[in-house]
Amino acid sequence: TPPVTTAIEPTTNTRARIMCTFVSPSSAMHLRSQLRRGRVAAAAAAAILLVIGLGAGFTGADTDTFIYAGCSPSKYQPGTPYEGNLKSLLASITDAAPNAAYSSFANGTGDGAAAYGLYQCRGDLGNAECAACVRDALAQLGQVCPGAYAASLQLEGCYVRYDGTNFVGRPDTAMVYRKCSASTSADAGFLRDRDAVLGALQAAAADGYRVGSSGSVQGVSQCLGDLAAADCTGCLAQAVGQLKGACGTALAADVHLAQCYVRYWASGYYFRPSQGTLPGHAPPLFV
Repeated sequence: TPPVTTAIEPTTNTRARIMCTFVSPSSAMHLRSQLRRGRVAAAAAAAILLVIGLGAGFTGADTDTFIYAGCSPSKYQPGTPYEGNLKSLLASITDAAPNAAYSSFANGTGDGAAAYGLYQCRGDLGNAECAACVRDALAQLGQVCPGAYAASLQLEGCYVRYDGTNFVGRPDTAMVYRKCSASTSADAGFLRDRDAVLGALQAAAADGYRVGSSGSVQGVSQCLGDLAAADCTGCLAQAVGQLKGACGTALAADVHLAQCYVRYWASGYYFRPSQGTLPGHAPPLFV
């Protein structure tokens, strides 16, 4: 059985703050054969920097490609008010996904009974694609984190999260996941293009989702739908800083914070399943 990595959970969540279990892609494949890795098709390279919005995403990507999952060690008890509220919340997520790319929910009242959750789809997905991705994410979450009091899961095309503590709209720039390619390049042109892409993606944060390219480098960024423009900019600034600090001159890198992510890759290059930094080798990770 592939190893399951764990990391200390230093957040203030009362029921899931001690430790969270992080499932690497190889572990998840043993839980569900459909969790497969696909290549992400790069946007066409441009001679000048282009930052474009909807409709210019990853045309070759499988939206159900697994990226990461986090599960609290604490479990809810069957038949409790929390279980009922959580089931209702997850049903609301499923119902909302065909109509909106992002929604958050709260269900129930009282300490230990209320459930909070959200989902978000990649900004270039249509309604039907978003709904299908969210359904798949919830199904995978139920298999990877059965009975978990709090859990989150990121696929290539969407993200879902729930908890018994209200996290929605509260600033959180905790590191969740990072991956750096084993291949590197110190070429000045590559580094210039990379920095141009990352700078433009960060500057365009007010629009939430952006895809950009400069020369041989493409990139994408997205913030959660409940973030104000200034908070999104701040989140992406931290993500870019951590990406550069951790991945150096990597040809491709991917950093997810709790409320935003940034990714770049050299034209024609993307991660293979065996490459990159697994969660267990990253700084403390968060659900």
